[in-house]
Amino acid sequence: MRTILALHCLLASGASWRGLQEAMPDARLVCPDLPGHGAATAWDPSGDFMDEAAAIAWATAPDGPFDLLGHSFGGCVALRMLADAPDRIRSLALVEPVMFAAGDRRVRAANRAAMESVEATLRAGDRDGAARGFARLWGDGADWNTVPARRRDYLSDRIHLLAAAGPGIVEDVHAILPRLPADPPPVTLVTRRNPPAIVAGIADGLRERIAGMRIVRIGSGHMIPMEAPGALADVLRASLAEV
Repeated sequence: MRTILALHCLLASGASWRGLQEAMPDARLVCPDLPGHGAATAWDPSGDFMDEAAAIAWATAPDGPFDLLGHSFGGCVALRMLADAPDRIRSLALVEPVMFAAGDRRVRAANRAAMESVEATLRAGDRDGAARGFARLWGDGADWNTVPARRRDYLSDRIHLLAAAGPGIVEDVHAILPRLPADPPPVTLVTRRNPPAIVAGIADGLRERIAGMRIVRIGSGHMIPMEAPGALADVLRASLAEV
């Protein structure tokens, strides 16, 4: 049985992989909570958010070469792990990684424009409004008013983590992209079937930097691990069969 280290998106938790685990009884998923999420300790603002996330991921990683999976921000942490220790990664699957620094100028500008209202709302002290705006951009498409109160509170309580993640994914302060290996393990990038320009632009930028990376399109929204776990399981089985 293969063991997969699975890293969740911002404002979620390791529990977001539950559907995929049910769809993959032939594999074992290790699904840590990243800083400030789920049962993990709160993020310490005196530290670096990406550094802390990577430390948690490495602490829970299987011994020896292992299979790695990351969604959204978790995909960016996975790219960091690939850059830091490529010999440890046997295969890598990225689900709509939000590595904005990999996109061209238009992608980065589109991200700034999209996030400006969310950040302004948060600066004004309206955490619920900021969470609503973020969910509209990167959520599952549900009407905010129909989202259970407990889920809305979870998002609002952690919405400040968007800014904490920014330096690592917008500015690439850890120099992940220039350190990606020239001879990488098999890498699969998964996007929705009709990705918005910002998602497609990131995918294109990563394909230029990762030799042999293939792109697979499934689902209709950003939350593919929860929306289409069965289809994602099929993609992962195919990639695992290669190594």
